Amino acid sequence: RRTGDWMKGTEVAAPTQTLSPGTTEIGGRKLRLIKLGGHTEADLAIYDELTGTLFSGDLVFNGRAPTTPHAEVGAWLTALEKLEAVTREASFSVLVPGHGEISRDAAPLSQTRAWLTWLSAAMRDAAKAGLDMNDVLARPLPAEFASLPVAASEYRRSVGHLFPAAEQEALGAKP
Repeated sequence: RRTGDWMKGTEVAAPTQTLSPGTTEIGGRKLRLIKLGGHTEADLAIYDELTGTLFSGDLVFNGRAPTTPHAEVGAWLTALEKLEAVTREASFSVLVPGHGEISRDAAPLSQTRAWLTWLSAAMRDAAKAGLDMNDVLARPLPAEFASLPVAASEYRRSVGHLFPAAEQEALGAKP
């Protein structure tokens, strides 16, 4: 329904096997399956050992603000650390993010981390300051992120997803 005739005649193929983290060979390729979480509860990154290509899935956004509807930011930041370790391997050559252009370095990891770190701190600080959701929504984006595509709308969505938990944490911290 969403794609019109573009997908007409195609069928959904259900998975026929379960994958486990670790190294496997698929189609003659040695692939490292990396089980992570953070963007969702079940994120999977794949590292092609032969070409040094890291497929990060939606854990990494390049030139775009990350989406957080199912995110657990602390776990996401830990996942980025693990992916960064892969990019430091001598064989690393290409990063394929979930959104944005392919990169030959780890800069998209840093950009995603910077957004998440700022966003998490902004929610926590606003809640500790006693701001309400409307106050948080009215805050401007830092210059560093203001020009990212969809930054304003993703910030609004993120406030809806993340601020209630920051409020609960702030309220629970009070004696």
